Amino acid sequence: MARYCDVLSPMIYPSHFFGMDKIAHPGDEPAHFIGESMDRFELITKGSGVVIRPWLQAFHWRTKTYSPEYIKIQVETAKEKGGIGFLFWNAANDYSKPFTAMPEMKSANHKEGAKDPRYFRGDELPSSTIALNSTK
Repeated sequence: MARYCDVLSPMIYPSHFFGMDKIAHPGDEPAHFIGESMDRFELITKGSGVVIRPWLQAFHWRTKTYSPEYIKIQVETAKEKGGIGFLFWNAANDYSKPFTAMPEMKSANHKEGAKDPRYFRGDELPSSTIALNSTK
């Protein structure tokens, strides 16, 4: 599928990995499950040029640590593992935790005093992705 798409957006909600990797409370291990999932997506889509833009957990189900910091951990891990941007999901449309985390996740391109600050969102595409997508 990756070679036919510009973007794939897997749903990587740590709370949904019950029973995996012998971790009793997966919802409280966002770095582990986001990291492992992104590594697997990188492996299976390698060379395709597809952008991986994950859906991340924006709800407290099966986690005692849900907070703005939880959001930051997911976003930073996704970016470190090659994600370009991210999406949040919350069934109640309560995005207060992601909203609170945003000012602390300013993009590297953000200039102090800028009228339109850019928050971290995977602003830069890797050069390999740009090259592959320009030949499609």
